[in-house]
Amino acid sequence: MKKQKVAVAIDFGTHGTGYAWALIDDDKRQVHPYMRWKDQPAPTAKNLTALLLDSEGDVLAWGYEARRRFNSRSAGPDVRYLKAFKMSLAPASTEGMEVGELTATSLSADEAKNLVTLYLKQIFRLAVEEVAASGFTEEEIRWCLTVPAIWGDYEKQLMREAAVTAGLPDDPKRLLLAYEPEVAAHHARVSGARTAQFTGKRPSLMSVGSRFLVADCGGGTVDITAYRAVSGNKLEEIGRECGGKFGSEYVNQAFLEKVLVPRFGSYDAIDRINDQQPAALLGIIEKWEEAKLHFSAEHDDEIIISIPVSIDRCLDEESRKSLAELQDGVTDEIVITAKEAQELFEEVVPGILSLVDKQLGEMRSQRRNAPGKELVVLVGGFGNSPYLRQRLQQHLEGRADLLVPPDPQAAVLFGAVHYACSPQIRARRARMTYGIASTTRFRPGVDPEEYRYEGPDYPLCRNRFSVYVRGGESIPVGNWVTRGQWPIWPDQDAMSLVVYAAREGYPQYVTDKGSQKIGSLRVDLSSVMHLPLSRRKVQVSLQFGETEIQVTAVLQESGEKVEAVLDFEPLS
Repeated sequence: MKKQKVAVAIDFGTHGTGYAWALIDDDKRQVHPYMRWKDQPAPTAKNLTALLLDSEGDVLAWGYEARRRFNSRSAGPDVRYLKAFKMSLAPASTEGMEVGELTATSLSADEAKNLVTLYLKQIFRLAVEEVAASGFTEEEIRWCLTVPAIWGDYEKQLMREAAVTAGLPDDPKRLLLAYEPEVAAHHARVSGARTAQFTGKRPSLMSVGSRFLVADCGGGTVDITAYRAVSGNKLEEIGRECGGKFGSEYVNQAFLEKVLVPRFGSYDAIDRINDQQPAALLGIIEKWEEAKLHFSAEHDDEIIISIPVSIDRCLDEESRKSLAELQDGVTDEIVITAKEAQELFEEVVPGILSLVDKQLGEMRSQRRNAPGKELVVLVGGFGNSPYLRQRLQQHLEGRADLLVPPDPQAAVLFGAVHYACSPQIRARRARMTYGIASTTRFRPGVDPEEYRYEGPDYPLCRNRFSVYVRGGESIPVGNWVTRGQWPIWPDQDAMSLVVYAAREGYPQYVTDKGSQKIGSLRVDLSSVMHLPLSRRKVQVSLQFGETEIQVTAVLQESGEKVEAVLDFEPLS
C-alpha cells in the first residue's frame, strides 16, 4: 500500500455537499476547497445536494446544474429532481429525538442509499481528478466522510457502504467517518475563533481546560456535542451527543405547509401544481430560501414572492379566493408578513434551544468547579441565519457565550480535512450501554425460569446481557474491550453473537426495557473444531472510542485471529 500523502474530506450535507483537500504532512497546512461548481450562482465551497435522474434512474445532472436544467425545462419528460435525500438514511422516528419535530417526506433507506451513492460518485470523480492534477495518485489519498453525531451504527454503515460502492476505498484506514460537530470543533479551534465579548479576558478554544458545546445546525439535522480541551492539542468529549431533525429544510417544509397550502387552498392544489409545474413550484420555494437567509428578529417588512405565470394558470377559483382572503385581495404574489415568517422559524428554533439547554445541563453536572462560562459554538449552514443567531444569543444571555467561526457553513468541511490529517479527539462518551447476548450457568431463584434450558453438562440461562461498556462512560480512542465467549455445542463450527444496546446503565438481560438488538456478529470456529469444546474459547473485542464500532475475534488457544463480521440493523 502506498503511503497516504493527501487528505480529502467530503462534507455530505442535506442541503449542500463539498470537498476539500490538503497535504497530510504539511506543517503549514493549507486547505484547498473546490469552488467551481457548474452553474453555481456565486463562488461557494458547497454544491447543492441534488440529482436530476432520467426514467431509468441514471444521472442527467447533479448539484446546481441539476436545478438549473430542471427549472429550464431542458431536461425533457419523465425526469426526477431529488434533493434532501440524506435525511431518509435515518429512520423518521428515531428514539431520543425531541417532541415536536417536523416529519419529512422520506424515501426508503435503500432508495436514499442509492441516491447517496450516485451523488458521491460525482464528487469522488471530481476530487480524484483535481488531486491527480497536483501530482498524486488515487492510492495516495486518505478520505474522510462526515456523518451526523446523532446517527446510529446502522446509518453509518449505510453511508460507508454507499461510499465504497461509489468508488471510495473499502479500507477503514483509508476511509474515515467523522462526526460533524466534532470536526467543526477542530475548525473553530484552528481558525482562532474567540468569543465576541470586548472586555476582560476572552477565552480561547485552544486553552487547556476550556469547555465548549458545538451546535451543528445544518439543513436536515441539528447535532450538539460538548468537549473539553486537554493537553497535547486534543479534545475530550464531555457530553453525550443529542440532536434532532430541526434543520433549515424543515423551515422550508413549514413554508410549504403553513404558507403555500393555505394560500392555494389545499394540499390537492399543491399536488396539482407540482404535477403540472414542478419547476415553477420549486422556484417559489427557492425564493423563500433566499429570503430566509436575511430574515432577522428585527425584520418587520413583508416578504414578497411573485407567482409565476405558469402557476397562475394552474389556479382554480377556490385557490384564487384563498389567496385574496389571506392577502387582502392580492392574488399575483405570495405576501408573507414578518410575524408569519417568524412563526415558520419558530417551528424548529425552540427545539434547537431545548437541545442546547440539555447539553449545557450535562456540561454543568461535570464542571468540577471549573472556572468561567460555558461556550457555545454555532456552525453549519443554518448557523448563517441571523434569526437563529439572535434567538440563541438571547436565550444564552448570562449563562454562556456564543461563538460563530468564520463561514460556519464550511466549518465541518474544513474541520474534516484537519481531522483526516491528524485526528484530535482523545476520548468519547459511550452513547448507550453496549453488550452481547450471552449464555451462562443458570442461577436457581435468580434467573427467570423461561430462560433456562439444558446444556451439554448443566442447566444454562439464555439472554444474559454481557456488558462491554456502559452508557456515558468515557472511552479512550483506540481502547478495546475484550470478553471471552464459548461455543455451547460440540458440533458448533461458528458462533452467531447478537449485539445489544440499552439506554439503562445496568441491564441484566437483553430483554430488559430499553434494550434493543443493534446488530449481529458471526465468528468462524472451523479452525478449532479438532480441539475439545473447553479449549475453543474466543476472545471477542469491541472498540467504542472511534466513530464506528469495530470488532476483532481471536482464538485463545492459538492466538489466531478469525473472521468476525459485525452487521448492524436500524433501531425501531
